[in-house]
Amino acid sequence: MTLKTVERPAQILVGLQIRTQPMSPEIPALWPKFVARIDEIPNAAEPRVSYGVMQYDAGTLEYTAAISVTAADRIPAGMTTVTLPAGTYAEFSYPLSGLGQGFCEIRDRIMPASNYREAPGRFFERYDEKFDPTKPQSAVGIFIPVRAKS
Repeated sequence: MTLKTVERPAQILVGLQIRTQPMSPEIPALWPKFVARIDEIPNAAEPRVSYGVMQYDAGTLEYTAAISVTAADRIPAGMTTVTLPAGTYAEFSYPLSGLGQGFCEIRDRIMPASNYREAPGRFFERYDEKFDPTKPQSAVGIFIPVRAKS
């Protein structure tokens, strides 16, 4: 797999957030809780599309299951907002069953061999309208902020 870059606009997301470790069982356990509350979120921007947003902070992983919104003026109780800044992102696609392996491949092989390096900020999974959580081969988009190597 080669590195493909895309320019993405800024997005505001609303969802449930946890602090955990990579590959923790807490991450898949968060999704049913979030999905049960999606209808509480006003101003959905992309019907049937959700995001898993990640950022390392002080040795832990901040993970947010969220949807994109056109405005974050009313946040449901217990939820939070996350802003994804506009910028250049490396875009990948892996099957749901291969996400862990995909992240390792991206960090250990694809990024070092490319003309890009990871930029500071959040990276995310994008589950589009074709995604089916009951199918292990269902595709998941992975987006990582990047900048050109100097």
